[in-house]
Amino acid sequence: MHNGLNWSLLLDGPKLPGDPIAALQGNRPEAERAEALQQLADAAAPGDSSAVNQYAAALLAFGRKDDAERVWRTLIERRPDFAYAYLNLATSHLMAGRAEECARTLEACRGRTGIDTQERQLVERRIAELEDARQDTARQVRYLELRVAAIRERFERGLASAEELKELARLLSSLVQVPGSGVTSRDFLAAARQVRRAAADDPDALEILAAALIAAEGFSPEFNDVLLELERVAPHSTLLATVREWHTDPMQAQHAESRAQRLREVGRRAFAGDRNAVEELRLEVQRSPTNHDYRFDLVSAVYHMGDYAEARRLTDEWATDPSADHLVHFHVAQFYWILGAQELSRHHFGRAYATAADETDREDVRLAMRTVGAGDPADLDRG
Repeated sequence: MHNGLNWSLLLDGPKLPGDPIAALQGNRPEAERAEALQQLADAAAPGDSSAVNQYAAALLAFGRKDDAERVWRTLIERRPDFAYAYLNLATSHLMAGRAEECARTLEACRGRTGIDTQERQLVERRIAELEDARQDTARQVRYLELRVAAIRERFERGLASAEELKELARLLSSLVQVPGSGVTSRDFLAAARQVRRAAADDPDALEILAAALIAAEGFSPEFNDVLLELERVAPHSTLLATVREWHTDPMQAQHAESRAQRLREVGRRAFAGDRNAVEELRLEVQRSPTNHDYRFDLVSAVYHMGDYAEARRLTDEWATDPSADHLVHFHVAQFYWILGAQELSRHHFGRAYATAADETDREDVRLAMRTVGAGDPADLDRG
């Protein structure tokens, strides 16, 4: 949430023939856009800072945000006094809704920029604009939280209407996207189920439930059942049209793979000690608490950074997750062992052994236990 801030990318240096940046931003054929991007890549190859900065901006315009940010970071490492690289990287963070990371990048830019320069004036202005936007966002979030509390109180008293329950679900959906709100996609799903119970055949209720199921569980059997019900009561539903587009648009698979690749990169950066990546993982865990890959990456990164108390807190939280399965118990057991909680470790090794799908999984548990010195599964509590 950044309340309408819209910073322009900053480019310097001469324009290339045909103005490939403009070609990328316009509604041009894909082949022409690809040619423009290649032209900028060729211009950047010798290493000129302005050309590299233009290439990174082109990558962003082409939809390759992660590649653009990687180029800007590399440019900053080579030219730590090049303000445009910092400012454009901060803009990319802002576009992705990563306000904390944006603020840190702007502060780094201020520390590297001369006081009596146009670049310093620009970075100071953007820092002030970001702070104003963050304060405004904080006020909005506080309003959402108060409204959620009010509707929940009415619900507990049996006074909340179906429309109020719809509002509650939508409010929670918004709060899931707010870092540190404590609201997860499971909370959104629980509220959506309340809406469905209050208004079983209401198309709005079905759409809210479908959206919550996607957020919390992905394409589950229940989600498919809800779509079938929507087909019956609201065949022209906007959500149904969107789902049809997902299944027919060849770009959707590419977008999904791009997101998965980006999150793998975030996990690698977090493990390498990048605190911005750690915070991004925290938000992903908040949004998708049943995606245990994010949790594994987060605990691994925090432990590797030496924050053992936080690693223990995250492991405790993960261990009690209601969706914990064989792999969760298996990973949790190993984290507990390296954190010095041997009894808890043995308990979860036992749970991993008891929930193993086949002999291969059971042998993995035996091997892990032998490796850390935890004994034999036969001696463990598997309850």
